[in-house]
Amino acid sequence: MVSNNSTYSKTERNLYLAGLSGQNILYGIITAALSYYLQFTICIPAFWVGVILCVARVFDAVKDPFIGARMQTRKKTGNHLRGYLLYLPVPTALATILCFANGMYDAENPHSVQNICIIAVAFVTYLFWEILFTMGDIPMTGYPARMTTVASDKVKLLSLRPIGSIAASACILLVQPIAFALSSVFGSTAQAEQKGFLLTVTALSVLGGALFQCTAIRSKERVTDGAVRDGKNALAYFYTNPLLRKVFLAGILGSLKSMPSVVLSPLVNYYFASKNPLLSLLYTALLGGGSFIGMLVSMGIVPKLTQRFSNQRLFVFCNLFNVLPNILIFLLYCLFPQSMAHPANLCVLFILMSVSGICTSILQTVQTLLISDAVDLEARISGARPDTVFFSCQTFIVKIGAGLSSLAASLAYTLIHFSSAETLALNQLIADGGIPRENPNYAPLMTVLFFLLTIPTAISSVGSVLPFVHKRNR
Repeated sequence: MVSNNSTYSKTERNLYLAGLSGQNILYGIITAALSYYLQFTICIPAFWVGVILCVARVFDAVKDPFIGARMQTRKKTGNHLRGYLLYLPVPTALATILCFANGMYDAENPHSVQNICIIAVAFVTYLFWEILFTMGDIPMTGYPARMTTVASDKVKLLSLRPIGSIAASACILLVQPIAFALSSVFGSTAQAEQKGFLLTVTALSVLGGALFQCTAIRSKERVTDGAVRDGKNALAYFYTNPLLRKVFLAGILGSLKSMPSVVLSPLVNYYFASKNPLLSLLYTALLGGGSFIGMLVSMGIVPKLTQRFSNQRLFVFCNLFNVLPNILIFLLYCLFPQSMAHPANLCVLFILMSVSGICTSILQTVQTLLISDAVDLEARISGARPDTVFFSCQTFIVKIGAGLSSLAASLAYTLIHFSSAETLALNQLIADGGIPRENPNYAPLMTVLFFLLTIPTAISSVGSVLPFVHKRNR
């Protein structure tokens, strides 16, 4: 069914993009800082950080399709997605702040009640944030397909989704340098760093929540559902819709492509910047600048590329092309393990990271388009448009990837025996003016960081292609 107006206005588009930016600021805070904060600021052991992040994300990912099905079957009006976007921004912003309101882990008494409580609080607050974020993220992802009945306008709006990722990238760029700068003002102790993170996160969460709230202002859903399956049968779409099934399998096989976001913070602060606020800002901009460039390029070329190539072919090509820059980055490190900060090596690193960032950004947009195509396919097959169920697949993929990447990184730190005590010693080395990359004792850590940054992404990119490989003679 279609309303009198067939597509969104410029005001609706701009408010949606503002809300998308706000939501991504909240996501960027967690992505940029939580893992680092738990392990390297309040010194929870690497193993427990991995368990907390992995278990919470996997649990949250598994429940995403059920939440999507529940949203689909509980609607009472044509504006059922808008209702979620109206009431969730403020609670999500508050939950973001709570994730950083924790105590300091005592490495000298690892089995104390206080430490057990700190680990439990970290798990519960993060899980609470994941649940709230999911309930807003599924409607946010599917909303463009509801705002217009014009296919080209839908592609245009979905192609602008990297604007949200740009906001997240800006947040990733700013969180740690601001926190470190505040820490130096408060005294450069572990407690000062903890306070710096809390104040920084609070300010950015207020901004993100306010922008997120814009989404539901003066907007309409112009496309409503036909008949949909009930909550239990709604999950059958993951089996009966061939395109959704391919996207789902590709996401699972490519789950470790989330690894760069997990290791970027420790890589910047321990290899390049030695926790200096200005250097942290500089190197985060250089290493993360590739993603920023990729988002800008993606917004400009995806609509044109989708006119020349099918979404599936574009997805396959970008995944395969993404293997090359990641392999080259790790080879560059192997050749110059202690001098990646040299200007020449930095220049090459920036170019390779930019190429990978362009591929990644295009892939994120094309994945959204593929899921939208799957919704359209389902409408032709059964007459239903189960947007929330289908787009919950995308949030599932993101969270499974983040969870497994966090666990893999923590296991890698554990294998080289880098945990709470070693973190404190490394922080002290930096406080005394040492440079970790030049210290042979930390060579294993640096190698692990560069390995995790690149090789899992290369392997996962190949894995993502496999579900789209089919025999033409069938």
